[in-house]
Amino acid sequence: MLLEVSDLRIAYGDIRAVSGVSFALEKGELVSIIGANGAGKTSILGGIMGMVPVRQGGIRFKGREMNRLASFERARAGMRLVPERARVFPRLSVQENLMTGVYGLRRKIDVARRFAWLHDLFPILRERGGQPASTLSGGEQQQLAIARALVSSPDLLLVDEVSMGLMPKLVDQVFEVLAQINREHGLTILLVEQNAMASLAISHRAYVLETGVCVFEGRAGDLLKDPKLKAAYLGE
Repeated sequence: MLLEVSDLRIAYGDIRAVSGVSFALEKGELVSIIGANGAGKTSILGGIMGMVPVRQGGIRFKGREMNRLASFERARAGMRLVPERARVFPRLSVQENLMTGVYGLRRKIDVARRFAWLHDLFPILRERGGQPASTLSGGEQQQLAIARALVSSPDLLLVDEVSMGLMPKLVDQVFEVLAQINREHGLTILLVEQNAMASLAISHRAYVLETGVCVFEGRAGDLLKDPKLKAAYLGE
């Protein structure tokens, strides 16, 4: 397994956000964790990246225990996070934003080749390279956030609520990019989403989270077909 999370428990003071969640990803998979706002999805990604304290549970990445490592050490190990609402650096140019993803890694990757690949994947970023990131649309900023995470050629991409605040047309475009990266380049992706239908449509497997507890796991296609699950979690 590329990533193994076992009995993960996260709390903020007396408020339990995640209660004993376990899951795993194999190399090359695209897996979704879906659930309503406040279900604990973002907390799980924060725990995996070391940005949120974990009260209990194990996190293993490429067979290595991650719990005692700082966030930057986990990033160097091959994890990258695309945060919710893009969170680009608004005053920096598009190109400068991309360069932040190279920090500390310039001797390990072919920067020119990596940027050429990203510009082919996201042509708008080549066109807008010299513009401040604040001038991009919401969908373009989301593309920039994904590209910035991909600069370092990660083994695992953690994607947090990529559809948040985007128009439906832009949501489709961003999800298609994630599916393409997974399909054509074999990048392992863990996608956390409220937009269950869109995320399940591109995923191999899925976990359903409810108030910090995993209540269902299985093939994404099976979840889409199950009438009880659709009624309970997909709003149908």
